[in-house]
Amino acid sequence: RVTFADPGFFIVLLRRVTQHIRTQNWFAVLVDFAIVVVGVFVGLQVQDWNDARKERLEEHRLLNRLYSETQALIGVHKEELKVLQARGEVLTGANSVLFSQEPPRKITPVECRHIAGSHVYRRPPDELPVLDEMLETGRFDLLQEQLVKDNLRGYVILRERARAYYSEAVNELFRLHSRHPSLIVVHRVPTTSDSDANWGGLSGDGYRWLPECDSEKMRESTAFLNEYADNLSRINSLTGFVAQRRDHLIELERILTNAISKKRRQD
Repeated sequence: RVTFADPGFFIVLLRRVTQHIRTQNWFAVLVDFAIVVVGVFVGLQVQDWNDARKERLEEHRLLNRLYSETQALIGVHKEELKVLQARGEVLTGANSVLFSQEPPRKITPVECRHIAGSHVYRRPPDELPVLDEMLETGRFDLLQEQLVKDNLRGYVILRERARAYYSEAVNELFRLHSRHPSLIVVHRVPTTSDSDANWGGLSGDGYRWLPECDSEKMRESTAFLNEYADNLSRINSLTGFVAQRRDHLIELERILTNAISKKRRQD
């Protein structure tokens, strides 16, 4: 018995058509032609259905990966933002003293450590690996939810802006302890407890680096204050970008939750 799925189906059919033409059985020829048309149509429909099913399964997989990676990246950004905001609060607390808006006082060790490290700008992770894979392989259009696609496009734009700013911010660093050694003196002191902050590295076992800030000289140095203010501006901009990405990712998480729920209902 021959069926549409058999490789020899069309060979058998061709023989039948040839035979019918020889016997001039035109009705049978017409029937054979109709069988061919129906067979091709059904085959194409089955193939289209199968391709659509594979695309739906792949879309589900991509959405689930996006959701998982977005959640993880939100957690990273929240932690990074806490560190940046705490750093900003310490530096802000020293500003009024440095800029002579309060009576002179000693800069605390914590404030001094943050001032000496005010040139450090770490770029927080911003990658969504599945998004980059989709863009590289052309699978981005497998996503059918327009809100998801629009949000991901917006994230790419925001990410590229932040990366460009980071490259600019670290292009010229004001390492204040190196540029103003008389204002920030680094001492090598014994470690008194495990909770002692270790600024820098390779201080040796049992020792740590401890910067000491001269607030009087700092208040009088316009060059120092200008460079310090520049460092603060960069930290503030970096904090702003991290906050924007966090908020964008939180919105993406909400949209993905709705999209995944919708797909499950449809299935």
